[in-house]
Amino acid sequence: MDGERWVLAYERDGAAAHPRSTIPSGATLSPGRRLLVGREGDLPLGVEVYDRGVSRTAAVVTTAPFGWQVEILNGNGAVLHPWGQAPALAGRHNALTWPRIGIRLLSGADPGDADTVQHWLLLESDSINVTNAGASLTGRPSTSTFRRHPPRPLSPGQLEALQVVFADQLRWPPAQPAEPLLLRSAARRLGISESGVQERLAKALDRALRLGLPRAVGLTDPQYLYVLVRAGYVPLPERRPHRRSLVWPPA
Repeated sequence: MDGERWVLAYERDGAAAHPRSTIPSGATLSPGRRLLVGREGDLPLGVEVYDRGVSRTAAVVTTAPFGWQVEILNGNGAVLHPWGQAPALAGRHNALTWPRIGIRLLSGADPGDADTVQHWLLLESDSINVTNAGASLTGRPSTSTFRRHPPRPLSPGQLEALQVVFADQLRWPPAQPAEPLLLRSAARRLGISESGVQERLAKALDRALRLGLPRAVGLTDPQYLYVLVRAGYVPLPERRPHRRSLVWPPA
């Protein structure tokens, strides 16, 4: 699999009145190489936003032909946040195939505490494709792109409604917590009636049902968004300007 693989550190300090986010920094990871992440890692996390709850070596990231191998060593664990997909608790060994993956390293703090800091490891690649198989969390992932005669694409209005209602689920770097917007609030942002938003989302939901969503869900339930993302109906976030021309290991 060709193309650059980026591994980035990103942190949020929730203690201030206006939470501060560090500018993501990191490096490209050359094929077959591994990167140690943590308070004493090649890529520091829990240092600039200091947190002893992040282990000295919290994760090991290795590039693989299908995507990424990520070993979680952090004593407090981690949560995987594939872009546009449902988050899941990380295992010790994780085989991942997805173009944007956020890994939130937990520090043991109460997740309901408004002052809780966040430590993110961001994996980015422009050469890994979104597939119906999703971002495999265990075992060797499938890269199949087979689709059963997908229905016609979403209209611009339907896509816009999804992007407004599920802005948190589609944000990059990831948002935590990620909550859908109320329909009445989405209607104000879109400049249409609430029933107009409902109509657009209902048509998007119908697409997801045709693509294999097992049952109808509420219009603010992101389960159908995840199906549409896997089917390629929602565009990836654009390449971000914070990437720098660094290669690990250094020459």
